[in-house]
Amino acid sequence: MDEADIVRENYDINAQAEWKRLEGFHFEFEITKRYLKKYLKGKTVLDIGGGPGRYSVYLAKMGYEVTLVDLSPGNVALAKSKFSEYGVSAKAYVCDARDLSPLGLGMFDNVLIMGPLYHLFKEEDRMRCVKEAEKHLKDGGVLFASFITITAGYNFYLDENPCGLISEPAMDLFDRMEKDESWSGSAFTQATFINPGEILPFFERAGFNKLALFGQEGLTAPRLTLLEKSPEKVRNLYLDISLRLCENPRYFAYSNHLMFIGERAAEK
Repeated sequence: MDEADIVRENYDINAQAEWKRLEGFHFEFEITKRYLKKYLKGKTVLDIGGGPGRYSVYLAKMGYEVTLVDLSPGNVALAKSKFSEYGVSAKAYVCDARDLSPLGLGMFDNVLIMGPLYHLFKEEDRMRCVKEAEKHLKDGGVLFASFITITAGYNFYLDENPCGLISEPAMDLFDRMEKDESWSGSAFTQATFINPGEILPFFERAGFNKLALFGQEGLTAPRLTLLEKSPEKVRNLYLDISLRLCENPRYFAYSNHLMFIGERAAEK
């Protein structure tokens, strides 16, 4: 199987787990929601790689007209079920993020890419994904795009299973970290772990101006499990600190995901 087949099969099997991943209090969800509220425009959203619909449901409940697209039929089936369960009228389709032309979609005020860039090994495929999103972005619209950070694997072991790092097969990840490079390979599925320093130049080449770049877990990823189970007063303290510091590049290593928010650059 190629990368896409492996990723599709993973999410077909784990659609329920992906939905549950953001249940309850999660710093990733809480911080990202605040940035969505701050930068979303208009009333329409295209959620590319929206998985089982956690963000689509949230945005539809806020009143946005949402269309979800995902590679995994299992994710899309669950998303449709969740739309019905939560009483929202969002649409959902199965398609590869690199080519949405079979769907005949229109234009949107906002486009989310919160998933596909995790799984595309080649920069040219990541660029295809972003340029495909751009085709569906209205003039003045906003792009929201997420990456897994190069430190996410290390944060996972530090947080959940320190001893497990001993038997981690992908130790070459740390060679890439030492060289300030990104890494792609077999992790929870086929995945790309991005070097944060590559993100802004990538979007400059894609023709987007930065509105924000931030760590979606703030400064919490190395102790995420404990902090998310902590009392509300403690969680709010770390949330407040994270919201103050999550756009500072010095602290991106403390997050497992980074989100770029941008708008199409004006033609010269």
